[in-house]
Amino acid sequence: MEETQNPYAAPNAPALPNAEWQQTVRADRGMRLVARLIDGGLYLVCFLPMFIAVAIDPESKEPSAIQMAMMGLSFLLMLGLFVYNIVLLNESGQTLGKRWIGIKIVRTDGSPASLGRILGLRMFVIALIEAVPCLGSVFALVNVLWIFGEDSLCLHDLMADTKVVNA
Repeated sequence: MEETQNPYAAPNAPALPNAEWQQTVRADRGMRLVARLIDGGLYLVCFLPMFIAVAIDPESKEPSAIQMAMMGLSFLLMLGLFVYNIVLLNESGQTLGKRWIGIKIVRTDGSPASLGRILGLRMFVIALIEAVPCLGSVFALVNVLWIFGEDSLCLHDLMADTKVVNA
């Protein structure tokens, strides 16, 4: 007896996954650290005008106009860097440090991570937990040391269902 095919049946061939999703190689722990240090260093550079403003006259009780201008410049530099990093995270899952090192944040299945997931789960929730006195410090340490596990993921990666891969 001949088997007839249903013309309305779903195709039975397996769907081909997105080639980009399959090429996700986990970023090296050292590269992640270097990218994080670069990001932190960039924010530290933004503080430079403020440090100079204080160094101009550390004994003054009221800041001069130039000191206020330099503090304002520091604030604007930090705000600009923060906004630029937000734009980069939204577009490519990268901060400046990650972009320079060549890594990015994606979902564990390789799909792009949304800005809400990155900011909300990877950053904001973690910052709230780390703000808890005593417990927060322990959590911060466990969070970063978790990367030495088999999967090379930090706790914030597990909480947000993300991973950092070579870009």
